[in-house]
Amino acid sequence: MWSKNRFQADGIDAKTRIVGTAMLILLLSIVLIFSIMCGIIFGSSELSVSTVLNVLKNKIFGIVVEGVPSSAFYIVWNLRLPRVLLALAAGGGLAICGAAMQAVTQNVLADPYILGVSSGASVMVSIAFFLNGVFIVSRAMISVVSFVGALVSMLLVFAIGGMGKTPSGSRLVLSGMAINVMLTAISQLFITLSTEHATRNITLWMMGSVSGGRWNNIALPILISILGLLLLFLRARAYNLISLGDETAISMGVKPSNLKRFTAVTVAVVTGVIVSNCGLIGLVGFVIPHVVRLVSGPDHRRLIPISFFTGAIFLVWMDMFARYIMAPSELPIGIFTAMCGAPFFIMLLAKQSKTERG
Repeated sequence: MWSKNRFQADGIDAKTRIVGTAMLILLLSIVLIFSIMCGIIFGSSELSVSTVLNVLKNKIFGIVVEGVPSSAFYIVWNLRLPRVLLALAAGGGLAICGAAMQAVTQNVLADPYILGVSSGASVMVSIAFFLNGVFIVSRAMISVVSFVGALVSMLLVFAIGGMGKTPSGSRLVLSGMAINVMLTAISQLFITLSTEHATRNITLWMMGSVSGGRWNNIALPILISILGLLLLFLRARAYNLISLGDETAISMGVKPSNLKRFTAVTVAVVTGVIVSNCGLIGLVGFVIPHVVRLVSGPDHRRLIPISFFTGAIFLVWMDMFARYIMAPSELPIGIFTAMCGAPFFIMLLAKQSKTERG
């Protein structure tokens, strides 16, 4: 739980806070644009900056350019740009989900992946892959069942971990891990029962990747991530209050149960859509909010938007690294996010255990 004095920045001149936040977001926007350009340029076949800019000028503004091969148009516009935009949406969406969950659970270890929310979405998608061998399952239907799985998983974790009360951090983590193990086992069952082709697709999908990003399937993840950002940002003050404890929130007019239900549904929608398109990309929602707090503090009016930009930048670079390190082959992005997040998780868990022991 966060202490009250950490939010005393509210008493500081509001104009100074707003200007500072705006400047930081502007800086992150510039870094994000730079990251997008790097994500388009670098890959198994590198392209020059001028080539990329010429393709974008032609496709976006209709400016006629000469001397650019058709292969460059295809790589930039049909392959890399949609992929980078999907990574942006996934990274930003997972980061804000982690920030919101850490607030409502008053638990610094909360994250869609750790608490089993992603696993809930993944088991439903695994079932959809399995059923796809029997009848055609549309991408829209996969997104719907992914959301249902994420929501049911979250409700189970909160019920076991004592969401209605002030939850114990260790109890929530343990209940999340238990649900995670159970749902992973169910996913493995459907992998075993699937055809060889479906098994390969499910296995690769569960490792996490944005390689499937195309113009015909990235609109929903982008829209949902931006909508999630707006909805969670509008609840930023309530998250500040509930982070101090349910009693404090109630005294200031916030109904914890309503806020928790709202957050559960929002996080389930965002996580479900991201998982259905990208597979399991773990620990982004855990690491990014913690890193952002070190820079911007715990005020969710800054934490949520800055986490979105930081998560987007992080995943764009992780994807770039995943496809560049062994080019022309590529590695699943989930491997690298787990390698970054797992040591951070262990370190924070050890620190929390030491604090609880006094």
